[in-house]
Amino acid sequence: MRALALSAAILAIVCSITLAADNPARRVVFVCEHGNVKSLMAASYFNQLAAQRGLPFNAVSRGVALDSPTVPKPIAAGLRADGIDVSHFHPSKVASADLVDAARVIAIGTQIPTKAGEQLIERWDDVPPASTSYDAARSALKAHVAELLDQLSEAHPTAK
Repeated sequence: MRALALSAAILAIVCSITLAADNPARRVVFVCEHGNVKSLMAASYFNQLAAQRGLPFNAVSRGVALDSPTVPKPIAAGLRADGIDVSHFHPSKVASADLVDAARVIAIGTQIPTKAGEQLIERWDDVPPASTSYDAARSALKAHVAELLDQLSEAHPTAK
């Protein structure tokens, strides 16, 4: 009987974590111009750090004006060096549905042309171009992401 209760408790925890990952209120949407550099880097670092912290948030990358179906090779190589595989990633254009009920919407060096409803759009306009300095873009994005996760943890105490 005790084993059954323990199994039920573990199943409940696993289900709640899975549901949180699919829950728009636990989703962060990063948007940049093309959807395959800054927003991808931010979403990748966000998901990596959220998992390390045991937080039930997940992030997606979106673009305003897609220009390629893949990730530029230097960006893929930089992310791979950080333990992130984006070999199967394909950019997606931002849509209103992406923004509805998201925990946060972050515009990185671009304007979002679609409505976010009542959602406040946060802007990160201080991230340097990754094509000029991957390391500088990486450092700026990681600092922003760490601060964002701290804010989300405080705003959603049950997420800890």
